[in-house]
Amino acid sequence: MPWLLTFNATVGGGRPWADGTEMALRASAGGYPFDDNCRVTTYVDGFAAMSAMRDALETVITNANAATAANVAPGWQRGYVYIAGWRFNCQRDLSQGNAWGTDPWDAYLTGNQAKLDQTAMGLVVRLLQAGVMVRIMVWAPTGFQQKVVGVAHFLDHYLAAKIVEHESNRLSAGAGDPRGVVALDARTAEKWSGSHHQKMMVIRSPQTPTTSAMDVAFVGGVDLAYTRRSDLDYALPFPSGDWQSGQAIPDPTQWWPRQAVGVAGAAVDYSFRATGHVTALDAKQGIDLPANVYGDSSTPVARQLWHDQHLELEGPIVATIEHQFRERWIDQATNLSDISGLFEASLWKTGQVMFSTNRAFPQNQIQPLPQPAAIPPVWGGAPATERVQMWRTIPLRPSRTVAPFVRGEFTVMAGIDNAVRQARELILMFDQYFWNVPLARLLNAQLLAWPNLRLIVILPPYADASYGTAHLSRKNALQALTAGLPRNPATNALSQVGVYNMWYGQQQPAANPANRGIYVHAKCHTYDNALIVCGSANLNRRSLLCDTELACAVLDNAPVSTLVEGHQTKLWRRLFPGAPLPGALNRLVAGWGAQYFTQFQQAASNAANSLLITDPWTQNQPLPNNVVRPVDASLPADVIYNEFEPSSVASLAETQQVSAQTAQGWVQRDARLDDIVNRLENQSNIYRKPS
Repeated sequence: MPWLLTFNATVGGGRPWADGTEMALRASAGGYPFDDNCRVTTYVDGFAAMSAMRDALETVITNANAATAANVAPGWQRGYVYIAGWRFNCQRDLSQGNAWGTDPWDAYLTGNQAKLDQTAMGLVVRLLQAGVMVRIMVWAPTGFQQKVVGVAHFLDHYLAAKIVEHESNRLSAGAGDPRGVVALDARTAEKWSGSHHQKMMVIRSPQTPTTSAMDVAFVGGVDLAYTRRSDLDYALPFPSGDWQSGQAIPDPTQWWPRQAVGVAGAAVDYSFRATGHVTALDAKQGIDLPANVYGDSSTPVARQLWHDQHLELEGPIVATIEHQFRERWIDQATNLSDISGLFEASLWKTGQVMFSTNRAFPQNQIQPLPQPAAIPPVWGGAPATERVQMWRTIPLRPSRTVAPFVRGEFTVMAGIDNAVRQARELILMFDQYFWNVPLARLLNAQLLAWPNLRLIVILPPYADASYGTAHLSRKNALQALTAGLPRNPATNALSQVGVYNMWYGQQQPAANPANRGIYVHAKCHTYDNALIVCGSANLNRRSLLCDTELACAVLDNAPVSTLVEGHQTKLWRRLFPGAPLPGALNRLVAGWGAQYFTQFQQAASNAANSLLITDPWTQNQPLPNNVVRPVDASLPADVIYNEFEPSSVASLAETQQVSAQTAQGWVQRDARLDDIVNRLENQSNIYRKPS
């Protein structure tokens, strides 16, 4: 299985997975570090991914209501839902309405309340009231972080915690195992800029006399947050985008789109809205993306456009993702608190966690979540053929002294390193940042070593914040990636690498709001038409070494792989709407990657059918709407890497040069990603930061 990670027999202990985790324990039991016979569905925009999550949550509510009729008591036996995210906006709309030129909530404003409450928190409240157990873990930006991401980011998480606290106390009389708990999580690397960044959901719904069981997980780049639910529907006059973006982001202190009494068989109790403390501190979230490039959503035609990718998982991998949530839930904290102490100065630091109720940590110990029931392979007529492996980034924290994660976990970095080194034909990378210089050096070495290998990188046209520094970081990585690579003698274009940005309306006048960027938020790669990697981790230093991250690597074990090719077809239709699909390629013959690369270049160059522009990083030329990207060249590299791009390991792991043998003899070269992986796995004590 060269595409997937194996247990490190030299180090032992189930490495590279963290000590004491369920995945690591498989090594001592003679198991494998992956799950077979799974079914995977891929999504290539936030609207489709959120719609799938919404439908799954509605099924749990239906099943729980059926369990009520069957006299099944509320609790774990009625089902449970785990949600983790970097951002969770309570009034995030998940309904089907996203039509161009309309506000999906118009019906509520005119008094028609026949719709379901399918806001993110509305669904959570309905789950709780149906007797389903809910656990939510979201980032708690502390101190200076709130100046960067905005106070509203934190306050919406606090609002979620207050609502769940209210409902759990009301439904369970404040005693016993609470029906819902929210964890405001600051257990990140002990740097001011570390964050909890995992984006996942686990949904378990037992069988009832009238309903079937459902076990599903979602992993990828999509948070239940504003701006993320773009639907790039090109059959309309303009792309649908996300109606809850830019200036159209709702003000949470205002009304709530309530569900009518009697809808879906059960009235929703909205008493949580009557508690003044729920809304008194909340504030409207600011615009996510710069309006001069992405629009401001002041009109439907100017809605911001956002590209994401996500996975829906069925089969044994669901229990693995559940284990991961359970392990993160009990991760050791420097301080445990409930949200009643929110404004104590001691709680605005990393390494801590605040729960919506003190019942989550009796006797000052975090209450473990139940062990997940095993999930059988997916059959459904023919057995599912996907093999799935879970990768994580769990940063080192000197204050962490008990398992799991004492040595952290860096399987996202190790997995990407391994996949890059296995590829021989084609790597396709969508990423929000692409700032990691050691990764760029590794890609460069592979491209030089394998002339047939081709690389396509698709990035946003403009950063979402810290513009000059972000663009400089990208430029530094792209320079390392392309150094010394062959070029076309006639055009001077790179022969093996294409770097693109997503853009809509290239042919429109600059004054037309339809002429704007599409923000690439996806963190998804494909390798040689064999492997998909999709998750929350970006190709930057902080995602690989600092923040908490989660990704899944999916390998199709069918005789003829259809998963990756099917995903690439979805992407082709998104990137080149109306254009013909690429011609058939014989993927058993060397050189097919170069043929695909040529077809991709040709499709991208046809502005009439392409959502891609060539990234202007070399000449710093204007974007199609005449905006020029700022590049701040004044910042020293060590400032960028130690502050803007933090790490939880000693900088020596990346800065120490490597002695390497070449045709010219032994030389000293800069560290690549594979060197860093080797150092952390085999010489971790040298490269840990001192406590």
